Amino acid sequence: MIAHRLAGLFLFLQAAAAASGPASPAERELMETITANTLRGHLSFLASDLLEGRDTPSRGLDLAAEYIASQFRRFGLEPAGDQGTYFQNAPYVRITQPMDGFRLRIEAADGKSWESTGAKLIALTSSPVNLNSLEVVKVTISSPTSPLPPAGQVRGKAVLLYVAQGMSPVAARNRALTALEPALLVTYGVFPPAPFRLRPAGSSTPPPPPTVITSDADFSKLLDTLPEGVTTARLSAQISGPREEPLQLRNVIARLPGSDPALRHQAILLTAHYDHVGVSPRGDGDRIHNGANDDASGVTSVLALAEALAARKLRPKRTLLFMTYFGEEKGLLGSRYYAAHPVHPLRDTVANLNFEHMGRTDDNEGPRRHQLTGTGLAYTTLGEALIAAGSATGVTTWTHPRNSDDFFGRSDNQALADAGIPAITVCVAWIFPDYHRPSDHWDKIDLPNMEHVVRAAAVAVTRIANSDTTPRWVESHPKVQPYLEAFKKLHATD
Repeated sequence: MIAHRLAGLFLFLQAAAAASGPASPAERELMETITANTLRGHLSFLASDLLEGRDTPSRGLDLAAEYIASQFRRFGLEPAGDQGTYFQNAPYVRITQPMDGFRLRIEAADGKSWESTGAKLIALTSSPVNLNSLEVVKVTISSPTSPLPPAGQVRGKAVLLYVAQGMSPVAARNRALTALEPALLVTYGVFPPAPFRLRPAGSSTPPPPPTVITSDADFSKLLDTLPEGVTTARLSAQISGPREEPLQLRNVIARLPGSDPALRHQAILLTAHYDHVGVSPRGDGDRIHNGANDDASGVTSVLALAEALAARKLRPKRTLLFMTYFGEEKGLLGSRYYAAHPVHPLRDTVANLNFEHMGRTDDNEGPRRHQLTGTGLAYTTLGEALIAAGSATGVTTWTHPRNSDDFFGRSDNQALADAGIPAITVCVAWIFPDYHRPSDHWDKIDLPNMEHVVRAAAVAVTRIANSDTTPRWVESHPKVQPYLEAFKKLHATD
């Protein structure tokens, strides 16, 4: 099966490379305006300690947004945000869970028990919880296809979720379990510090049942002793209701209008996320997660493309939208907000090239100099365009046999793909030694290589923007059917 897929990929790469031509004089002139010094300037600020890791929300994130907007303004790009600004305002709610008065106790029939007053756990609720001697049901998930108990066995009861060692609960299974309406869900797991949650203001999504995640090994030991299904154990819990605080997050958006009267209504999105994960709450030494490669390098790529293309006397035929997102690290928040509130009609948005991890060449699997890869490169004809541009500029474009598919749903391209828009994320390294660590510093970026690959991306963008045809999903690919259906729905009246 793998050999068959690799053979198909080789033919795909051959066909795309054969369709390419050398860079034209205009393309070479465009490429020369993208320099390592320009990239260094953006990166050294966006990944500086001053911005404190650009958490969503934070002062550092706001500083980054203002910097990006100032660059769009300097390039002479049109503001494409709210009320003539470069900012698309997204109203959100920050939710914190007070732990004063917290109590959770589970008593088994054999006299064993487990109790916590808030240590080694996080609680997620939408309203106060006051449960006394509630019936307990144990549910085990040992595989993505593990059967769930009948709704009548779960509804209104406490569910203790056991996840087999070495297996993570699949998100869809968790949603299916919470849809059975337990009164409380308790599970064992190691979790990162989570001082708050975010949700869109005015969200109509029904709140999930109260959930407790604990890293206490004593809970795990008690869980091991309980039988599957309905048990004789009883649970009592008191949890305070959450505190909610309104806040405003921002995507940063600029527009370069197209030059062709027949094509300027069509737009191409060039995007990256400008947030990262902030400052570690504990630990010795450097605790600032600067996020140079993830994803100041992607933002820098968007800024470099914006400056180079805006400076051209002859603009591309199609309109280009340059956008940086908030909240990717919190669950693709900014891109999902944009997909729900587009500033350019989605039916007239023909492509999205998203940029991540563009600066490091020290991939954990080996060096990646003069190479580009991405998510879902074989899903759309955007992959062919990227391969052709790479061939014209001395950059090898390749597909990872696992990561190219697996990361498709973990990058901001997913939100636009869900809407039916051909979308990929372009990168150099998948996972690198300092991934999500404070040591992801800007001086570790391979700037000469980044100059080379961003130049190749510029050629790909101009060719897509000036092409007589629009990008399409590759209908024969087995994984594109949901996106193809969304595309057809988006263009149902065309």
